[in-house]
Parts: sequence; structure tokens; C-alpha cells
Amino acid sequence: MKQLKKTGSILSNLLIKLALILMILLIGSYAKVRLDFSRNKAYSLSAVSKQAVGKLKDNMVVKLYTSKELPAEMLVLDRYVKDLLEEYKQAGKGKFHYEVINGPTQEELKNKANQFGIGTMYFRIFENDKTTTKEIVYGLVFEYQGNFESMNVLPKMQSQLEYAMTLKIQKISRYTLPDISAFADSLYLLMPKQKYADELSANYNIHFTNLMEPLAQTPVLIFHSGYASLSPVQLYNLDQYIMKGGKLVVLADKVISDGERVWELQSNLFDFLENYGIKFSSDLAMDIFCDSRQMGVDTNISFPIYPVLRGSEHPITRNISNIVIYMGNGIIFNRKPGLKFQAILATSTKSALLEGPDYQLDSRLFLHPDPDVFQNPPIPLGAIVEGKFTSYFANKSESRNPGFVSAVQDGKIVVFGDRELYIDSDKSIYANRYQLILNAVDWLMGRNDMLSIRSRHLQESILDIPYYINKKELAWGDPAKTEQRIKLGIKLTATILPSLILIAIGGIIALNRKRTIGLQDEEV
Repeated sequence: MKQLKKTGSILSNLLIKLALILMILLIGSYAKVRLDFSRNKAYSLSAVSKQAVGKLKDNMVVKLYTSKELPAEMLVLDRYVKDLLEEYKQAGKGKFHYEVINGPTQEELKNKANQFGIGTMYFRIFENDKTTTKEIVYGLVFEYQGNFESMNVLPKMQSQLEYAMTLKIQKISRYTLPDISAFADSLYLLMPKQKYADELSANYNIHFTNLMEPLAQTPVLIFHSGYASLSPVQLYNLDQYIMKGGKLVVLADKVISDGERVWELQSNLFDFLENYGIKFSSDLAMDIFCDSRQMGVDTNISFPIYPVLRGSEHPITRNISNIVIYMGNGIIFNRKPGLKFQAILATSTKSALLEGPDYQLDSRLFLHPDPDVFQNPPIPLGAIVEGKFTSYFANKSESRNPGFVSAVQDGKIVVFGDRELYIDSDKSIYANRYQLILNAVDWLMGRNDMLSIRSRHLQESILDIPYYINKKELAWGDPAKTEQRIKLGIKLTATILPSLILIAIGGIIALNRKRTIGLQDEEV
């Protein structure tokens, strides 16, 4: 009888627990509560995204054009897109809506999507005992007050999806973007920079300046340096912008090349920056972890003067890998009193210097880089200098100008040792390097949410071979051969290790069984 009561009590407790779980799930389904335990809340809508849809003045409709049958590699992305759309809807206060359009036929879906600039993708799939090519439509169209913005959604795009969608929402809704200034000379205008220019205008309301007039006192100025010196008027206006509380993001380096030779620039910009604690080395930074180019069928040529860097733990560079720097100069702190220096981007511990002013390159560095050459410690190529800045013109005649400001207590300058950091790269793996500039601007303005959603997923997978080689600081030698050796080692380990584990388990079981039988025989 006691046993029956005990069993009944256990069953009652179990039923109560099951009922509670079902009740929580039921309430959760109506309340649409989601818990995100991922690092950095990677799967939760950020505050800046919620704000973008929360301030909509009219209804926004987002249409997801998608084929009815998606290949396996698109299923996770499809689920993530729909989850994000649902989160935007919840944050939209009744003014954000979405719908899924997948027919009636694939051809009609394709025609509708193409009208809005949504393209098609092709996947190789195994179907009906044979490999075939399948055409897939997948993209988003944003509609607001008669205006349209389209966006192709590609495989493995989860990392940038919220950031890209929020930019589209901000653009089409004419969301009030923060004001910034930007200096651009003829070099900037000539360089290919489509991706950078698009994101710059999508993130900020930009006031371009040639520095010939006093600047609007925006929070941040991006200084895209060129080859020529600045005029005294330009230097003065830049100095007074800093003295009045403006923050600076500087892109600069000290060398120029015509493809055959390299020589040092002579610009008054470098003397100007030294006044604020920033000195550029005349030597080129090199790294054994560098860009490589394939020449012919089997030959890879290394370019140590194009080091490939990984971000630091600072928010500006965190999670960003594959940052290629083209002929960059190291950044040195000249230790002026009252200033603090922090490196946020640097070469690896296997670095070297190409010394100026001759910049003599040994051909062996390209064909067979010797690890013994790369023994220098990390060379800073990105840094923050902050503290009390004294005007460059403090002891000059310009200090008598009306309204002259001689010092600022909380100055901040973020500097990168590559003036062409914004250019479009010819390799897709380096496509996101320009986002360092945007991150620097947002960090200086305190826009931490936008900074977070832009770069929180950009880090390479820990299973990525080049990422592993770089993280472990293994000497490349020949990158292709090194990568192949690691892949072969992984394959052999994955093939042999499970068998060895099973053999070991079988041996242990056999020994235990033999021991048990032996003990039983002894008892008999």
C-alpha cells in the first residue's frame, strides 16, 4: 500500500511539472517571449534597430520573395530571416508588417522579384538520384510611403543581416541620421570605393569639406588624407575643429608608389599630427601573415608589405578578421604629457620592417619568405590617442585670431596607418576592412548598438584554416602547402581517432568482462 502511494505521489508530481511546462510554453507562444543566451546577444534585435522601426510615422511593409522549396543550405538562413522580421514587427508598434510571397509559380515569382532588383541564385542539389541545378529566388523588398528598397539575401549572410536590414529601414524611412564631417581630396575622388561610400551615406548625414572654411561643429570628422600638404588655412580650420571638441578619424601613411618604386611623402600633415602625440614611422610594416597572389597554376607569391591583421579586443576592431593593409606605416606615440595611447590594430609577433628611404625589396620575400626575417614584435597600425590636446598654433601668429581656442581637455583621435583603407578590395575576403572606419566613428559618438550589430559576427569561424594558422601564429612559408598539411592532419585525425576510441572502449569492456568471469569462477 505504501509503495502504491509513493508511486502515485511521484506520478502526481510529474504531471504537475509537465502541466507547468506546458502552461509556460502556451503563455510564451502568445507573449512571443524569446530568450537569447548567445554571446553578445547575437540573436536579439539591438536597440538601434528597435528605435528605427519604433519611430516609423507610417506603415512599412516588407515582402520576402522566396521560392517554395529551398535547398538545405538556405533553411537556417530562412528561419533567421523570418525570426528577425518577427522581432522588427514586435518593435514596430503596429507600423511594421511583413508578408511572404512564394508563388503562384516559380516563373511568376521570379518575374515579380526581378522587377524590384531581386536576383536569382543557382544551387547544385542531388534529386531523383542525380545532381541538378536549382534556381532559387530569395530577397527582401521594403515599401514605405510609395518608395521601395530591395535587398538580395545570400547564403551565410546571417552575420550581417540585421545591420543590412536596419540600414535599409533607416534609408527608406528617412530616419534622422547623425551628422558627421569628412575631408576628401582628389585622391579620395579617384579611388574605387562604392561599398564604403554606400554605407557611409546609409549610416550618417555627411558634410564634405575641403577645410578652406571653418567647419560645422559635428561630433566627428573623417580625415581621408592625400599626398599633398595642407595649406595653412586648412591646418588652422582642422586644428580649431579639434580644439572645439571635434573628434577625428585619420587615415594616413607616409609612402607612395608608382608600381615600380616606393618613396616617402613629405607632407606637413605628419608634423601637425605629432603635435597631438601621433608619429608615423618612415619604415613599412611587414608581416609573415600577408596577402598572397597566385601566379600561374602552382605558384603563390607572398606580399609581406600587405600584412593581413586580426582585430584586437577593442570595440572598434573586435571580431574583424582579414584586415589587409596596403603598404602601411607603423604608428608611434611620442609620449606627450597628458596624453594616453592605445594600440587597437597591430601586426603579429612575426613582423618585420622594410626600412626607408630606399625601401629595397628582396625578391626572396615574395617567393620564399624566411621566417627568421620576421622577428619584430607587433607594429601598431591602428591606435587611439586621447587626453589634453594643445593647439598646433598655440605659439604662432594665428593664436591672435578672434575666437582662437588654445586647448581641449578631452580630445580623441583614432588613426589608421593606411590612407586607402576605404577602397574596394579585389578579394572578397577583405571586403569588410573599411568597416573599421565606421566603427571608429560610432565609437567616438557612443553609438555602441550600431557598432555592435555591424561587427559582432564578422570574426572567422574557429574551424577556418587561415584563421587557425593566424591565431596560432604558425609560419606560413607556402600558404597553400601549410593549409593542405593542416587539412590532411584533420582528415586523418577524424578518420583514425574514432576507430581508436572504439577499439579502446571494446578493450576495456572485454577486460572487465574477463575479470567478472574470473571472479565468478573463483566463487564457484
